[in-house]
Amino acid sequence: MKSIVTVIAIAVFIFLSGSSSLGQTSVGPSPPSLILDRGVSPHKGLDEVYGRFSEGYKKLDAPSLIDLYSDTAAYLAPDDNIKIGRREVAKIFTGFFDSVKQRNGRLEISFRILQRQVDTNLAYDVGIYTLTSFNQKGEANQDSGKFVVVARRKKGDLWKFQVDGYSSLPKQ
Repeated sequence: MKSIVTVIAIAVFIFLSGSSSLGQTSVGPSPPSLILDRGVSPHKGLDEVYGRFSEGYKKLDAPSLIDLYSDTAAYLAPDDNIKIGRREVAKIFTGFFDSVKQRNGRLEISFRILQRQVDTNLAYDVGIYTLTSFNQKGEANQDSGKFVVVARRKKGDLWKFQVDGYSSLPKQ
């Protein structure tokens, strides 16, 4: 019995050592919706925004995502003009989620933060998103891209996206 416990303890140690050597920290439920690379510090307010963002995608809940943006947010989607304001952001997410619902699909999104800088009222993150879309049969299609967001602190530790820009990564 003692040898089994020892083997399990060694296996757990090796697993944890391997995970930490990657230099990533998972934040949120498993599978994680947010991974922080080595040197990126967790930030309660910002990390909560990503968690709520991922949850909004799972539920196809556009209003919950729109609430994560400031009133004057700038949304920079590829191959499109800059959209300014929550009303414009609302149109984008509502249209996108409605099209997924019409096809009886579902979505999951996760984030990996490569760089983060946080000051008193302003922060930015640079990272990679992974969007997984499922069709009505449950078949998955995955797309990854790069993003940069600038967030502003509102009241207390409430943070909102001020700038959100993204584009796809090259297919590998």
